[in-house]
Amino acid sequence: MPAVNIFILAKVFLPKILSCASTMNFLFYFSVAGISYALAGSQAYAEVFHINSALTVTPFFCWLLNLLAVFGRKLVSPLVSVLTLFKGSLLLVAVIIAFAVSTTIHNKITSNFQYIQDTYLIVTVAIGGAYLTLPFLFTKINYVEHEVRYFRLSVTFGLITVYILEILWCWATLDVVPQIDPCSVSLSQTNNGTYCLPPDYTLQSAAENGEISTIPFTKVINLVYPQYRWIATLISLFIMVSITVSYLYNATVLAHTVEGVIASWWKESWNKSDFMEVKCQNVTSSLANIVFLSVIFIVAMFNPKSFVEVVEKLMSFAANFGLGFFMSIIVWKCTSGKYRDLDVPLPLSKVQIHLQYIVIVFFMTASIYDIVVWISESV
Repeated sequence: MPAVNIFILAKVFLPKILSCASTMNFLFYFSVAGISYALAGSQAYAEVFHINSALTVTPFFCWLLNLLAVFGRKLVSPLVSVLTLFKGSLLLVAVIIAFAVSTTIHNKITSNFQYIQDTYLIVTVAIGGAYLTLPFLFTKINYVEHEVRYFRLSVTFGLITVYILEILWCWATLDVVPQIDPCSVSLSQTNNGTYCLPPDYTLQSAAENGEISTIPFTKVINLVYPQYRWIATLISLFIMVSITVSYLYNATVLAHTVEGVIASWWKESWNKSDFMEVKCQNVTSSLANIVFLSVIFIVAMFNPKSFVEVVEKLMSFAANFGLGFFMSIIVWKCTSGKYRDLDVPLPLSKVQIHLQYIVIVFFMTASIYDIVVWISESV
């Protein structure tokens, strides 16, 4: 089937102004996601290899994967597939073991719904960003009914599985790592009556320093529960592999989208018999990709503690607004009367079409909430 990317979908189904706006939103999301993965990946590698500063890792982590995504595209697809299978298997094992261990520790968990917006916005990132990568995945299947059905089922069950595993991981982390008070750690596994952890061994400290949650998790396990040290090592390895795959895949999809934009602007490139035109287009696409990936690298280098801010504010708004506004219009447009008679292998049912309104309300509410949070924190 012909190449499909998110830019082509926006160009076909949206008015020109909205198409340009959506393209900017999509590229912004991929760039911000790349920044978050660069920050998290550097921390993960520094943790595994016991490197004091994550900034030392950032240049190597970013540019090795950037060059692979731009110039080694043929290697990326099978590599990502293999690593994703390994990542998924390791994720399942790591979360189950971490959850089992956490049930023997039972730290006191304090709930305060005043901070519900943080969880709400991060959850929308976890489940709302998949739509940007699905067009790239869709090009890997045959355009026939049974493969489209299996594709939809795999995406649905994949999101459900990730959602469940994320809940279990959050629960396990809260059971092991103190939220605010470093002296609230459970000592059911020790013989001492009281024990205070260092102040940077809490989730609050991790958030303030822009650290991923596995860093305080492994610190607490290694210090207080050394019998579970192998769990900390396993989880650190999982995070390292997981973020490597995520960054590589995000960079690949970003490059795929940028090439779609360049191809659209380069009208003569459709003439495949003109070798020089195609060559110039390819060079331009590669340079544009390098520019976007350079921005990701520079922002990550100069904002090493911005992980939480990037995910909660920038990444969540880009994903929520893109899905709640632009993609909702695309779905509404492609299911309208104008396109209803097209030969589609597996058209959406009426019930599925009406579900788009729930998606609009949910993600546009999250977008508005994002803006409200920004304003309230700025005042």
